[in-house]
Amino acid sequence: MKMKKVLAVLLATAMCIGVLAGCGTSAGEKQPAVTPDNADSSVGETDSEAAEETDGEAVTLRMMVFGSTEVYENINKEFFEINDDLAGKVNIEVELGGSGDFDVAEKIRLALASGEELPDIIRLNYTQLPEFAEAGILEPIDRFVEPYNDNIIDGAKVVMEYNGTMYAFPREIKPKVWYYRTDIFEECGIDPAEVKTVDDFITAGEKIQEKYPNSHLENYNVPSQQYDLTMYLCATGGRFCDEEGNYNISTDEGTKEAFEMIKKIHDSSVNSTVEEWSADWGPAFASDELISQLIAGWWRQDMMNWGIEELRGKIGLALWPEEIRYGSDAGGAIWVIPSSSENKELAGDILGRMCFDEETARMIYEKSKILPAIKSAVDDPVYNAEDDYFVGNIAAVNFEAMEYLKVYPYTPASSQEITIVKQYLDEYLAGNMTVEEALKAAEDDLKNQIGNPYQ
Repeated sequence: MKMKKVLAVLLATAMCIGVLAGCGTSAGEKQPAVTPDNADSSVGETDSEAAEETDGEAVTLRMMVFGSTEVYENINKEFFEINDDLAGKVNIEVELGGSGDFDVAEKIRLALASGEELPDIIRLNYTQLPEFAEAGILEPIDRFVEPYNDNIIDGAKVVMEYNGTMYAFPREIKPKVWYYRTDIFEECGIDPAEVKTVDDFITAGEKIQEKYPNSHLENYNVPSQQYDLTMYLCATGGRFCDEEGNYNISTDEGTKEAFEMIKKIHDSSVNSTVEEWSADWGPAFASDELISQLIAGWWRQDMMNWGIEELRGKIGLALWPEEIRYGSDAGGAIWVIPSSSENKELAGDILGRMCFDEETARMIYEKSKILPAIKSAVDDPVYNAEDDYFVGNIAAVNFEAMEYLKVYPYTPASSQEITIVKQYLDEYLAGNMTVEEALKAAEDDLKNQIGNPYQ
């Protein structure tokens, strides 16, 4: 694929997806990605040497994030206190790219189309990695990762790679974690470890409702959440197209199974009508209307932000039921470096330290509660202390869940694909279509609107 065509596709994508969201192996023509063989020749140059070449002037790196800049600014400040060999030689200028990863991805597309200079460091989710890796605009990071390679958790390496090349540093791995009310489950004789299937999950909820008739274990509603669908697809092996980019979702048994599992819970008595991310979500947990959530590890911070003191010491963490245990929410949050950056050697070294240096990782955990993707953290007491809000050792459950980490096979067009497919999942959940009708309609739209995601 010629770069001109890539930029046209990126611009068209930016204009049509708006705030909607984003699933791979590569096929078809594409712009050759930058590889270690044709990358910048200064591979052996250290950051200190790179910084010294500025004749005493500090190098400024641009870092684009989403949501808020405050946490990153605080982390960066302490980063230079720990890594004092860079202090005074490097500044990190944090830029807000929008409220979510989709906003940042759109800014990248528009910048590429207009010829605007990209930031040196960009935060995304793995969801967007295939699109920009296929476009050949990302710097391979193998040389920056090599010093830490033996200590990186295996599951994290899946999130760092696309088509066998490492392009991404793992900011936060997002394994599937089940949050539940330990007091109510124990009182009703429900052990999450014994809940093996979706049917077991519903049966457990029905048993709890014998004592707590107004309590529910999930809230799959319309509109559905993108991460719910992809987390089920990870477990069932569902995907929207084959490796050559031919959409075959209407005959894909894994996708059909994922739809049917979500529908089964949606239609059961254990499903609440409270919408996720609505103003009612937190109060539903406070009132015991919701006593469980099948979601990902990152959610603990969102729940903490509710500040519901009456739940302190009552929320435990467990693995998802075995039938749907494998997977992740978009793999995880990642950092990438554009190959056009003039400061990529420095950016790569800094991200390597932020993600894999043990002392820096502890500091980041203390400020953000984000667990590092390093093996040495599994037994580190800093992460394994009893939590003062949740029940037990939350790090232990998250690290165990990482052993089941699996990433949905995202394509360069996943942002459009998931928007289309989720629309028909909602029609199915609402009872407006059969599963066969929904999948066939989704396939028709995928073919008409995208054609081949790799071309």
